[in-house]
Amino acid sequence: MSKYILYIVTLLLISSVVLAEDGSRLWLRAETQSVAKVSSNRKSPTIEIAMQELTTQWKGAPIMLMLNKTRKNNPWGSEGYSIKGNVDEGVTISASADIGLLYGAYHLLRLQEAELIENQIDITEKPAYDIRVLNHWDNLDGTVERGYAGHSLWKWDELPDILSPRYKAYARANASIGINGTVLNNVNASPEILTNTYLKKVKILADVFRPYGVRVYLSVNFSSPKIIGGLSDSDPMNPEVKQWWKNKVKAIYRQIPDFGGFLVKANSEGQPGPQDYGCTHADGA
Repeated sequence: MSKYILYIVTLLLISSVVLAEDGSRLWLRAETQSVAKVSSNRKSPTIEIAMQELTTQWKGAPIMLMLNKTRKNNPWGSEGYSIKGNVDEGVTISASADIGLLYGAYHLLRLQEAELIENQIDITEKPAYDIRVLNHWDNLDGTVERGYAGHSLWKWDELPDILSPRYKAYARANASIGINGTVLNNVNASPEILTNTYLKKVKILADVFRPYGVRVYLSVNFSSPKIIGGLSDSDPMNPEVKQWWKNKVKAIYRQIPDFGGFLVKANSEGQPGPQDYGCTHADGA
């Protein structure tokens, strides 16, 4: 009987460990019993996230987040940051934009978790590329073209009324490694993504992603003016087509002011494009 009880207890302990780590936190697994002291000279949703991440995961001395938008000739650009100080005495993360402070927070936590942090810190980082985008091949029906890991993360049938907590987790994961954009849908795009029904859903996702510095992009079908706009064609030289796209873009930016832009697969693998009308890709653009 004692061996049987020991076997059951062992299984329960193993199960609890497995359930505790499902991989969803990726590298953001730091845990501390104490609450780190973090302060900031400004407030914003993005800075609040940076403070929360550091408060719950940082194991060192107090941290100050300094947002300095007016400093001339700053070395950070719009997304860079500096981390300076002493782990035992205090550390300051400085940036010219909110997102720079968040990236700096994640940088410091990465060093801590990789056990690469030194007592004296003097780091200045600036992204080498302005646009760092993930390209999803997700379809509006929930399938993923050439997808081998299940269905789409986006629950289009539930949006905009129901928000999965996975959307915020997705934005957090991206921000933690410096991804600042996402193309939500497959390049073999359904024109429906540009209808008002779907743009309302896209807006909600953009609202979730924004504090993490992640902008939304959309793959669009070149024939959208004809298919959902009711025009006679989608000829890029047609004034009505030009106006349709201008109106659609304005409608998008009214709802999503930081919209990233369009991805267009044109005249490739049977997809429509400007060559259908004797035009070049430059004409189409």
